[in-house]
Amino acid sequence: MNRAGHARGSTSLGLANALALLASVGAAAAYARWLPAESFGHWAAALAVARGALLLVDGGLKTALVRRPHWPGFEAMTRLQRVAIAAAVVMAAAVAAGASWAWRAGAVGAADAVLYVAYATAYLFSHAALFGALARLERAARFGVVGRAEAASLVLEFVAPAALMALGAGAATAFAASVVAARTLRGIWIVGAARAMAADGARVPVDTHPARAAELLREGAGMQAVTALSMLRDQMHLWLLAPWFGAAWGGQYGMAMTVCALATQVPVQTAARLSLSALRGMPPARRWPAVHARVRRLAIAVLPPLPLLPAALAWADSSWWQDRWQVAVWVLPWLALRMVAGVATTPVGSWLLVARRPWAAARAHAAWTVLEVAAAVLALSVLGPSGLAVAAALAAWPGLVLLLAAAGGSAGWRRRLVPLAATLWLRPSLAVGLVLGAAASWQPALLPWAVAALPLAWLAEPRLRRRLRTAGRGARGAPPITARSRHA
Repeated sequence: MNRAGHARGSTSLGLANALALLASVGAAAAYARWLPAESFGHWAAALAVARGALLLVDGGLKTALVRRPHWPGFEAMTRLQRVAIAAAVVMAAAVAAGASWAWRAGAVGAADAVLYVAYATAYLFSHAALFGALARLERAARFGVVGRAEAASLVLEFVAPAALMALGAGAATAFAASVVAARTLRGIWIVGAARAMAADGARVPVDTHPARAAELLREGAGMQAVTALSMLRDQMHLWLLAPWFGAAWGGQYGMAMTVCALATQVPVQTAARLSLSALRGMPPARRWPAVHARVRRLAIAVLPPLPLLPAALAWADSSWWQDRWQVAVWVLPWLALRMVAGVATTPVGSWLLVARRPWAAARAHAAWTVLEVAAAVLALSVLGPSGLAVAAALAAWPGLVLLLAAAGGSAGWRRRLVPLAATLWLRPSLAVGLVLGAAASWQPALLPWAVAALPLAWLAEPRLRRRLRTAGRGARGAPPITARSRHA
């Protein structure tokens, strides 16, 4: 695929991720207001159960297929498909058994029990049917069709229930029908796109060795371990902070994390999916420069708004929530510091998955997790409940070092860490964002003006200004600016 096509696909995937975020947050806010608490709770729980079950049975197979230099042969893919279907059947049966037990015990109604089964079944079986097709498309960098399919299915899943309920359907029935239709649409769209790509003559090198299925399952397990360890670190407020200091502190920390995620999730998640296929096709000598360049682009996109988040949350808290989230406002700057490191750990983590075997990446993530948990326990013991945010902000940087050392060797991380840190911290856009954030925090009345002035932060980046000038000249039909034209 040419560069223009790749850029369009990347844009489509980014827009799909943005739409997914807006749809999930907007639907949760709307349904929480429209529905009785019990109905909303069952829908939210069914969605969480389906996503958790999908995480357990995913096995990392799609990611393992994307990172492989060769596509497995027919026999190996057939084995992988059977494993995926068997795992989906077992997990769906487990969810159905749990829903049936809850119904017999009187904990849920019959319609709500069906809702739990419908969500889990739709998520599990659609994934088992399309993980191979999705891996083919991502290997070929066909992110445009992936983005369109995911965006359309997410809109259907989250918006269609409102239309069905307006027509008189019950909440559980509307949610169940929508998720089945949405996941079916996603599967048909992606599988059809993969077949059309194959029919157009897009071929990949095939490895027909029958043992590749077992290797891919082992690699997928390593990928899954990386995902599980990342979730373990991100959810420490649920399994460490809340049991230690109470659910209220876990909720405050969760609110601060949600605000950070809203500001950073779309570009970071998009970069995570794009990096793996892009790095796989590069010679090893070109991978680190590509990783460094992606970190720079992410830093420019993500970092400038972060300093404004505490003032924005404080304003929303005083305006809408009667100062219920003051603790979240206090811990938010520490979590924003963690997000700065996260801008680097995402591309570096993708590089690690390509440069080393998945279990080597899992060992690096395990070391990072042990370090962060130990730091969290110490900080919570000394500083109290706010210590978790402090530990998270500080432990992310040794975690970055561990990923760099695992990907580039024990000696290579030293010469890469300094330019990487400079790329993150010595940014004109971040400096402008810090000034705007400080002004809004000092004088809350300046917050609207600071938000309006935020584009100045991005315009402070010389690279972005050059691109804008080049695009403007191209739109007017003038030749692009080159080194020769500047000296002419």
